[in-house]
Amino acid sequence: MKKVIFSTALLASLVSMGVAQATVTAGINAPTDKGKVFTLPEKGSAEHNGWFHTDQEGLPGVDIKGVSTKVSSFKSLTGVTKRTEFLGVFGGIDDNDVVVLKMNNMPSWVPGFHNKLGNFAFKKVGAEELYYGEWLVRDGDINQDRVVYYAGNNKTANMPTGGKATYSVSGINKNTELNQPLLTGSLNADFNANTLKGNMRKSGLLISIDAGINNAEASFKGNAKANGINGQTEGNFFGNNAAALAGVAKFDGNNQFDTAFGGTKQ
Repeated sequence: MKKVIFSTALLASLVSMGVAQATVTAGINAPTDKGKVFTLPEKGSAEHNGWFHTDQEGLPGVDIKGVSTKVSSFKSLTGVTKRTEFLGVFGGIDDNDVVVLKMNNMPSWVPGFHNKLGNFAFKKVGAEELYYGEWLVRDGDINQDRVVYYAGNNKTANMPTGGKATYSVSGINKNTELNQPLLTGSLNADFNANTLKGNMRKSGLLISIDAGINNAEASFKGNAKANGINGQTEGNFFGNNAAALAGVAKFDGNNQFDTAFGGTKQ
């Protein structure tokens, strides 16, 4: 009996250590100083048990410099959205599973810093603890100050050494309200040639990706185009055997085209 109890305790301890030591892999484009207060710490979220929301340690999350006192996970923010969407003023989760959370509308009497956290729009990728989206600082300009990002646990450790795969992807660009269209498309990975190419689109916006794959870093980086305007893209693969990916496409001087995207292997 003592052996069983000890083994159970040891397993629980190892699981706890695994969560606590989880590393977040993230990418971000913050084009202005207003946006640079938005950070995605590598350590992930802080354990928290408050009246407004709870959180566990080590999940992908956000810290707003000068406003928040802890890293809040996207999983926790999703829970906040679910609990408040019946009110109709804080957003909700739309038909595309995009979480739209308008913290700017939080009343000032709510304890803490909540009404200064800005507005979020983000989406979870498959079964992974992986998210991509956009954020706008309170009183920010959506065409200049909007931040696009991705963040996830479980960056791929066993990248494919050959073969090809197609990823069904979607992208967020100015999804400030519920049920605004996503960009949709596909990205084709050639793990022999180490390339990632494809496009995604919605009405009025076409994003094309032409990137190289770095197997050692489980990452991709290269060129992007938005309606013919040149930019850059970068991102990472996540999960077993590169089951998912997420990234950003950024366009200096044309930030209205900045897009966050993610998807899973078909």
